[in-house]
Amino acid sequence: QHLITSRTGEVDFDENGIHKTLCCKLGLNVVLQSHFRMILYILFLAIMFSYSMPASEDEWKKSMDKDGIAIFTRSLQSSEFKEFQARAQMEGSIEEFKEILFDIDRYHEWMPDCKSAEIVSAQLPDHIIYHMKLKVPFPFENRDIVQQLIVRERQNTLEIDIVNQPDKIKKEKKYVRMPVAKGKWVVRSISDNEIAVLFQYFADPGGSIPSWLVNSFVVKNPHKILQRIKKKMAG
Repeated sequence: QHLITSRTGEVDFDENGIHKTLCCKLGLNVVLQSHFRMILYILFLAIMFSYSMPASEDEWKKSMDKDGIAIFTRSLQSSEFKEFQARAQMEGSIEEFKEILFDIDRYHEWMPDCKSAEIVSAQLPDHIIYHMKLKVPFPFENRDIVQQLIVRERQNTLEIDIVNQPDKIKKEKKYVRMPVAKGKWVVRSISDNEIAVLFQYFADPGGSIPSWLVNSFVVKNPHKILQRIKKKMAG
């Protein structure tokens, strides 16, 4: 049997015959491995938590309050383009409002810069996919967008999600397909002949177009939309 001595020349065994220096080294390794595993676990949790957190958003700021229509906007950390929320009350019923929104061929009557709109597919009364072409100020290229309306109805409330479907139909050379868009309509009946409307929307027009130009329409266009729909509802 070979004895391992300490630097003092003495044999460094405990009372059970186990070498003390070796035990210390083994114990230190166990502690280091335990700490290393704990650090890895904490890093894993931090990464997962960061992915689960939504992109931070600014608070809504009122940008216009005119003709009984309030427009709110906010910035998103994930984009240079702003999101809007438009609110108004108007005469009419939920069914009358739904008829206007589902009359896709006549979108040019109330949608600013709409050249044309047509239904791609429909599974009424719950789903409609439509294709819309939009005019954009010179010298920028015109845009088009394919969107799906998903309808949910409950007592006195109509909710419609707007979901972008950019790959649903083939792209056209003369138009830049808008890659990102999302929104919703929420319509509530507040009396026998009056409704409250909320329209929220965000879009990235794609291609090369300055954010200041796009954001300049984020207040004006939703005001025009609700103002024109109010006139159609009243007429």
